[in-house]
Amino acid sequence: MLVVGDSLEVGSGPYLRHLLPGVTVDAEKGRTSSEGVRVLASRLDPSVEVIVFPLGTNDSPSNAGGLAANLAAVRQLAGDRCVVVATLSRPPVGGVSVAGLNGVVEQFAGRSAAEVADWRTIVASLPSLLVRDRVHATGEGYSVRATLLAEAVQGCLVGGTGVGASGIPAPRDPNARPPETEGEPALVLSLDPLAALARAAFRPIAGALLAARTAATKSGPEPVLGAP
Repeated sequence: MLVVGDSLEVGSGPYLRHLLPGVTVDAEKGRTSSEGVRVLASRLDPSVEVIVFPLGTNDSPSNAGGLAANLAAVRQLAGDRCVVVATLSRPPVGGVSVAGLNGVVEQFAGRSAAEVADWRTIVASLPSLLVRDRVHATGEGYSVRATLLAEAVQGCLVGGTGVGASGIPAPRDPNARPPETEGEPALVLSLDPLAALARAAFRPIAGALLAARTAATKSGPEPVLGAP
């Protein structure tokens, strides 16, 4: 499994490595989808069965055609490998929303049978997963994003769209602490009702997260999991 990402994968990478032992994460702050295609071309080798390409957040919302071309290039490089993409969430840039970019992601997934990690829907329902810039995530948010991506990877492998894959590595001990992200304390997974519930057997996540947040709200304040 090869992940080519931006700052969102810089943050979610430690959690993703915890969920999917052996995954390769190549992430860099500010990376656009165009840059991601070049990285993918240089990093792709025959051992890779699943490509995770959740880029587009740093692309111009005014140039949806550019993202479409870059995703087409990803598909050409991928061949018959399964590809995972992600919906995007960020404030408008120059008054232009990312709706057009998300439309491109959805069209690409529909045409090429790619798996989609629906980050947009999750953060729209749980905006507390984002920090003040409404782009980057809290520690809890990065854990949830990693779980979304891991669930999409499972869809590739279990669904049989990836080449030569027959299963997925079992999650590690959910009570273990993943590596710390730069400038941010690691999230104690056993104290996080959202991530713990979603991580259980990679069950479908959106309903589980919303149900967990509702239950946590009714039972009292959640533990402080780390400042942005």
